[in-house]
Amino acid sequence: MDNMAYLQQIAVGGNNSANAKKDKNGILSKIFNVWTLAIGGGVILLLIIIVVIAGALNKVDTKDQDLMTQSYWDSKYLNEKTLSEYAGDIKNSDIRNMTASLRSVLNEIVLNEENLLLSEYGIEADDTEENELAMKELERIDGPEEGTTDLITLDETLEEGRLNGILDRTFLREMTLQIAILISYQSECAERTKNSSVKDFSSKAESNLQNLYDQFYNFKSPTV
Repeated sequence: MDNMAYLQQIAVGGNNSANAKKDKNGILSKIFNVWTLAIGGGVILLLIIIVVIAGALNKVDTKDQDLMTQSYWDSKYLNEKTLSEYAGDIKNSDIRNMTASLRSVLNEIVLNEENLLLSEYGIEADDTEENELAMKELERIDGPEEGTTDLITLDETLEEGRLNGILDRTFLREMTLQIAILISYQSECAERTKNSSVKDFSSKAESNLQNLYDQFYNFKSPTV
């Protein structure tokens, strides 16, 4: 082998070694980049999960005070608007007596929930009159103060019963439904709240309302 051939062989061997080393480094670089991206992505995903969980844990559950607000305004409107308007026109003496008991329970709910909203939640009950919860109860019972709605309100139903001479029957049916709605508010509030004072009152109110519900639901009279 002459000197030229020997030098060419060395050159080819050197280039192959360099290329092999270069290829090896390129593969390692690719593998390292893949793992870096995977680890980085995993860390970011973990951080997102931690933030979401922390946010959920720190979120204040206000469902109990919302239910109490609904109960407060439902009881207030039912007593001050509906019963004030129609209770005096009830003919059956037994229904009148049950209605008097209902008004007494409603007054108790309004008074106690007004105090509890303030003492336990720092909420002035009157300050919630314009919020969505209060307006929902008003619309269901008496309709919106302005505008129109397709909802047939409680008062409209009772007025139709009075005009048709069947107010006692209509009143009995509708009050049974209204009491059931109030029971659902008290029951869920007692179940969800962590406040012992709220829980005690809601349980008591639920029991009183349940007694009235049984009376209205089971009432039978040949004149009604």
